[in-house]
Amino acid sequence: MTVAIAVLAFAALTSASGARRAAHAAAQCSSSDTAPPNPANPLDTPGLTGTNPLAGAHLFVESPWLYGGDAADAIANEVGLGGLSNATSGTPIPWARFEARVNKMHLSRAKSFVVHELEKIGDYPQAHQFSRYTAGGSGPQIFTQVQNYLCRMQQTDPSAAAVITTYFVKHGSGCDGGDQPNFQAEVDNLKAAVGNFPALIFVEEDAIDTICWRNPAAVTGRAALLKYEIDQLSQLPHALLYVEGGTADANSPGAVAQVLNASDASKIRGFFLGDTHFNWASKEIKFGNKVSRLTGGLHFVVDTRADGNGPLLNPDPVTQGIEQLCNPSGRGLGPKPGASDGASYGMYSPHLDGFVWVTTPGESAAPTCPGHSTHYAASGIFDEGIAIGYASRANDRIGPSPRFKSRPW
Repeated sequence: MTVAIAVLAFAALTSASGARRAAHAAAQCSSSDTAPPNPANPLDTPGLTGTNPLAGAHLFVESPWLYGGDAADAIANEVGLGGLSNATSGTPIPWARFEARVNKMHLSRAKSFVVHELEKIGDYPQAHQFSRYTAGGSGPQIFTQVQNYLCRMQQTDPSAAAVITTYFVKHGSGCDGGDQPNFQAEVDNLKAAVGNFPALIFVEEDAIDTICWRNPAAVTGRAALLKYEIDQLSQLPHALLYVEGGTADANSPGAVAQVLNASDASKIRGFFLGDTHFNWASKEIKFGNKVSRLTGGLHFVVDTRADGNGPLLNPDPVTQGIEQLCNPSGRGLGPKPGASDGASYGMYSPHLDGFVWVTTPGESAAPTCPGHSTHYAASGIFDEGIAIGYASRANDRIGPSPRFKSRPW
């Protein structure tokens, strides 16, 4: 199929009027799931066996139509469909349908390589972040954004569970403790928007990783914020929750456990690790086991979006931190998202639920980085070059060779 024909085909799929899109943006999407909450199967996964709620879960994978997945949007732009994906009218389409059409197109070898690498990212569920920054700190705007996301899911994959991460805590505010403006309103509006929808929710990226530990008021203040969010979101009838639990190379298990215990984390499934670092998953699993023992057996998941080659270490860890975190070179995708107890990777943990992508693979840390001449996308924005680099070096392993077998994918 030529690009021109493909554009016409997709135009037929996206012929709804601008008025319809405006109505959709204001639509109230709700789930018809009225089943009572089932703590053993919070996502209502059909035929779930065993005790891992991620096993067999059907999680939402976003397509490019109307502000969808970052990798999907990049593919649409690469094959000449970016104008449609950014159009002011149209209807979302399923990722699988979009991918199948793209793969029928007659692309150059170079273009095919780019699409193939980006599909390694686009094929898997990634958390959609709802943030005080993307909504300007407004609770009602959070409600609208979450509803629009859920409407897309309802239209394109109604049997899927949403994948959401929150970022409502104000970071970079020094060592201040206590409450923060609009925080409760943002949490309340996200809770109201999700309602009865099944949803995998990662509570507060960076919430523990950025605590100012030398200030007791900051520690207790952060715990109080997390407690409020956990108390509220744990009331959602079909939500599976993990709260941020730091990283192995930046936190101590005892300190993390102290905050989790003070935050009522016992009300939810557990915690997630490694969302902003590039450490080996094996290191995070060891760390997670220690935290689990100190929190009454909480379960955990590990973010593996860019740890297939492990960390890039700083030459002066005392002043710069152990890892280079600003768009480090040579990193690759790690284990694919999904349920796992680690046994097939050579490190079994009874508390590990699986691997996830909380942070989008390819998301830039900053437009410029110390010691780099390269310019990147702004902080938090998808950078196609970073993403293709991750994908081209993808490795389904949790630690270095020879103990852990290298498995490029």
